[in-house]
Amino acid sequence: MMKRPGEFTPNTTPSKIATWSVDSPSTSERKRGPSVCLKASPTKLVQKRSNYSRELIKTYVFFDLECTGLIKNDDARCFQNRPFEKTEEHFNLLNQLCIETRKDELPYITEMSFMAISKETFDDLTIERVKNLKWNEENPDDERPLAKYIPTNTHTRQINPVMMSDGEWASYERYRMADKKGVFVHSKRECQRNNSFRDEWPGVIQFFNSLQKPAVLIGHNSIKYDLRVIYGELNRNNMLEDYGIPSDIYFIDSYWMARKVEDTIVKELCTVCKYIKFPSITLRAKEEADNNVIIADSLDDPPTAADSSKQPNNEFESDHPANILDWDKFSIAIRKRIRKDGFVKQGSRWIYKHGDNKFSLAVLYKQLVGGEYTAHYAQEDAEALMHVCLSYGMDFTEYAHNAASALPF
Repeated sequence: MMKRPGEFTPNTTPSKIATWSVDSPSTSERKRGPSVCLKASPTKLVQKRSNYSRELIKTYVFFDLECTGLIKNDDARCFQNRPFEKTEEHFNLLNQLCIETRKDELPYITEMSFMAISKETFDDLTIERVKNLKWNEENPDDERPLAKYIPTNTHTRQINPVMMSDGEWASYERYRMADKKGVFVHSKRECQRNNSFRDEWPGVIQFFNSLQKPAVLIGHNSIKYDLRVIYGELNRNNMLEDYGIPSDIYFIDSYWMARKVEDTIVKELCTVCKYIKFPSITLRAKEEADNNVIIADSLDDPPTAADSSKQPNNEFESDHPANILDWDKFSIAIRKRIRKDGFVKQGSRWIYKHGDNKFSLAVLYKQLVGGEYTAHYAQEDAEALMHVCLSYGMDFTEYAHNAASALPF
């Protein structure tokens, strides 16, 4: 937890819709789809989301967990390897994974953190971040940090996994002591001073109930890991039906958000290269310049984090596609992640070859926010995730609007 406002740098030391507001009667405009009985939570009914409900998203909740290990036997399971095309795919995959994963395959939670911020505040911070980036481009000797302290409503709890056996504790402590990266940060001694998941989870539900709804849970790789672990804890503690996640809270996976946003941009760039003759556009621009028409220079883009896109002397060929792209229309994330040297000339035409970008939270934080990322505490990870999503700006907002999915428990 940050003690005072200042620059934030993570380190190792510290479809359904329920009521839109409390006691708000439903109207003819607020139509909901048919109820669907879920297998992951047999008695919970889900209402399909409508376009109307998507516009009412009020709160983003960034979250992360610290656990006693990975999910066993996941290497034998088939996981989606392409961005989801439909909202139902998120829900169906999570529901399937919750059903087929045994309780003894799931780790125990040792820390959980949820950081809530209103959508309006998030949008304001997105605009502010763009302004700070432009300032840094124009004032390289007086740069402003992109990641600053952001006040949020935060609910963080340390957990004692009371159901762990002596053998499981012994195995965990061996891994923790041998861990050079500091992934397992909570010792057995520290954990046993805390309350159990069964004691702490009702407080999380109370926190959820206090938020402006609808709200969206955002976790990184949460379909594959975090949400399944929460489901496992609820299941083994027999809390699924009484303490399931409220029906007006949805989820998105920020890993798939980043994949989808970048894949969409890459496809568009490939299409542009296929159907546009860049030399004629460049020549036309030169002719207009000769007629005293001012052509805006769109090449004032900062280098990518890996600097692989930076050309010698920051110059491109006269017909280079980067010279006609309006980089101000791209989010900070895309401006830093799209490689300008990915444009390759073949004969008289250009093609775009995207590099093998990585999508781990640590990589995204370093590239899009800046600074070293060595956080392994849940609250720090949740805060870092919020800063990454801020760099995706409107791309993140649109994805959340279109892809927020029901939770099966």
